[in-house]
Amino acid sequence: MKIITKRSVSIVLSLILCFSVVFGANLSASAATVDYVYAGKFIKNWGVREQVATFLSPNAEKFYKDNNTTYEKLSALKGAAQNDVRSTALYQELNKLMKSNHTYVTSYNYTRDKYQYTDIQNSGKTSNRISSFYSGKEIGPAWDSGSTWNREHTWPNSKGDGDGENDIMMLRPTATSENGSRSNKAYGKGGSYYNPNSESGGKHDLRGDVARIVLYQHVRWEQTKLFGTSGVIESRAVLLEWMEADPVDTWELGRNDAVESITGTRNIFVDFPELAFVLFGEQVPTDYQTPSGKAKGGTTQTPTPDNNQYNNNNNQNNTSSNTSSGNQNNTTSKPSNNQTTSKPTTSTPTNTSCKHTNTKSVAAEEARCDSEGYTAGKYCNDCKTYISGHKVVQALGHTYTADCDADCDVCGAERATPTDHIYDDANLCTLCGLEKENTDNSENTESKDESDTTIGVTPEEDNQSNDNEKLPDDSGFPWWIVIVAVVVVAGGTLLVIYRKKIWPDTIE
Repeated sequence: MKIITKRSVSIVLSLILCFSVVFGANLSASAATVDYVYAGKFIKNWGVREQVATFLSPNAEKFYKDNNTTYEKLSALKGAAQNDVRSTALYQELNKLMKSNHTYVTSYNYTRDKYQYTDIQNSGKTSNRISSFYSGKEIGPAWDSGSTWNREHTWPNSKGDGDGENDIMMLRPTATSENGSRSNKAYGKGGSYYNPNSESGGKHDLRGDVARIVLYQHVRWEQTKLFGTSGVIESRAVLLEWMEADPVDTWELGRNDAVESITGTRNIFVDFPELAFVLFGEQVPTDYQTPSGKAKGGTTQTPTPDNNQYNNNNNQNNTSSNTSSGNQNNTTSKPSNNQTTSKPTTSTPTNTSCKHTNTKSVAAEEARCDSEGYTAGKYCNDCKTYISGHKVVQALGHTYTADCDADCDVCGAERATPTDHIYDDANLCTLCGLEKENTDNSENTESKDESDTTIGVTPEEDNQSNDNEKLPDDSGFPWWIVIVAVVVVAGGTLLVIYRKKIWPDTIE
């Protein structure tokens, strides 16, 4: 009986060793650091879509520590309860923080090879394919010259001045059909706006993702065409509503880490989405789930009335105090969904009794490839109407060269249906000169004729720059199980060897 008991104790100890290794590994993985997977110097997106992020990643914490700043320092700076916040202390500090750390600026061509790091899920443990931004459909990862997937300007380059139009933080991979559906429409809730959730059938909520990217472009690159149908998102109210309704998920946070490993900078509105409310002088929602957990409500400054009731797309800072009574909404509460900041388009007076004594001149807006412009006009602050000028100038339409897969010569938009290559006897396309693909099924890649723009230190090129190269092995094989098994077997063997010394099988 004693022999059986002693052997049982030995078995129990072996089992305890096994469970301690297994459960100890699980506890440490869930409670401590993120398991970063590197490919050279680049980090792979470790997050999962729709899994709310309730912690800051180690790289995020290091970023703010290295820059000697905290949420408390940033949120103490002044924002403004108006559309144009560029002159505020918080805007200036956020711009400085993101800009000074941006050591590498991606080119358009460079991005297509980096989505295999930034836009996969769970470090590629489930699949090495890219997750299409709007739908979540698996695409790529190899570039196929835009046949099945391309790059979506979340902030359309037709609505910007060119700076940052190829920033990988904003430029997202999408299935070709999704890119075409969005076109360059502003995001929003109304019929003339684009709903970012329309492609996923309710599977993914992209409203917050979009709002945070828009804010990044607005602050980092000082892009100004923010609100209204001629801007990028419907209104300030919609932007803040979407920020709250769709909190940051771990996929967003993981992408922020991955992009930082490429460019050196982060989207601060992903790490601290609370700052969007502070920036616009609004209360931070008290029940808002954020990575930092800093959402505690309350205002950080006394808001001032918003005198800019329409979006001046020519970047004029109109803060005149001459406003008609009853038209101002001085509030610190959560913005109403009925609030609008899109500018009026009426070119003739609608209020014949108005004296039009308080007017301002509004500069002309240049028509773009896929967006209309306006002639110069005169706007009345009293009746909120254009009293002269402001005539619509039709969109120009895209202009393409003879290249088979060329981008628009004016705005760089991708051609929706590339022209088929026509090869001559030398196996060179007669239109764009592209060499005919080899018979070994290697991919046909577009010519890389553009240089990467660098600021400061240029990062080392990784080994994945060629479209035809084999992707690193990220099959997700659970090697930790093998390690655990080896530890258990080794531990059990040692226990068996020493068992007889400690508990001999026979009693003398």
